[in-house]
Amino acid sequence: MLPHARQEMQTPRTRPRLSAGVAEVIVLVGGRQMVGMTQRSLVAVTCWNPQNNKWYPLASLPFYDREFFSVVSAGDNIYLSGGMESGVTLADVWCYMSLLDNWNLVSRMTVPRCRHNSLVYDGKIYTLGGLGVAGNVDHVERYDTITNQWEAVAPLPKAVHSAAATVCGGKIYVFGGVNEAGRAAGVLQSYVPQTNTWSFIESPMIDNKYAPAVTLNGFVFILGGAYARATTIYDPDKGNIKAGPNMNHSRQFCSAVVLDGKIYATGGIVSSEGPALGNMEAYEPATNTWTLLPHMPCPVFRHGCVVIKKYIQSG
Repeated sequence: MLPHARQEMQTPRTRPRLSAGVAEVIVLVGGRQMVGMTQRSLVAVTCWNPQNNKWYPLASLPFYDREFFSVVSAGDNIYLSGGMESGVTLADVWCYMSLLDNWNLVSRMTVPRCRHNSLVYDGKIYTLGGLGVAGNVDHVERYDTITNQWEAVAPLPKAVHSAAATVCGGKIYVFGGVNEAGRAAGVLQSYVPQTNTWSFIESPMIDNKYAPAVTLNGFVFILGGAYARATTIYDPDKGNIKAGPNMNHSRQFCSAVVLDGKIYATGGIVSSEGPALGNMEAYEPATNTWTLLPHMPCPVFRHGCVVIKKYIQSG
């Protein structure tokens, strides 16, 4: 039996005893820190419970010095794919099992990649583009967590890495990124899973790289990137792009999630010389404003960030 499927077979008798209950939490996964002008890897995994404004340690990453990976939550587990370690581009897929608080190697992508995107559509994990062993990757594949099988789907029209990607209105969107010439791609690519087809448009307004995208209330929000405070909003119904309110900090290599109707931007780095940011800020759509929140456990960038439901033990 697959290790990440084992927990689905547990009974109330065999589950660990937990107190306090379930909370929807924001999880920070690994990343990099700045120590002076030197970067170092972070293996810590922590979660923030907005109900009591507390941070809790989770099982650390089972490897060291891995960067440029991608994380996504499926169910209440976390899947970490690819990345680079000691100059080697990886295909590994690791799963954090929320109930058991541990990490397991569960699969490998068919194409090693880093600086890629991953997201969930219709219960399956898609990995898109990225940087491979020999340059930019246009390859897209999806993973069934139940059967542990990968399936290739139609490739990206434009091979990019470090793009912003999200699901909105039944489509997968990939915004910007870095093209094969090493410049901002300036392209919006959209995928319809039902027909396995891509389309794309080129626009000078899509110049983001190293920035996350999230979906809220039917709109796509692209946050920061390239040492920017900008919020860019895409309306898929009208096909237009507009500027939203600036964040309080410039954030490159930050991560973002949606929780309880708000967008949370976490960490990032202000410039190539630093500093890394140790705070979060939240976007409230009702007031169209960003608000700084209490500090995270430590400054971090190039990290993963997801939302899951997690049993929080007391004490």
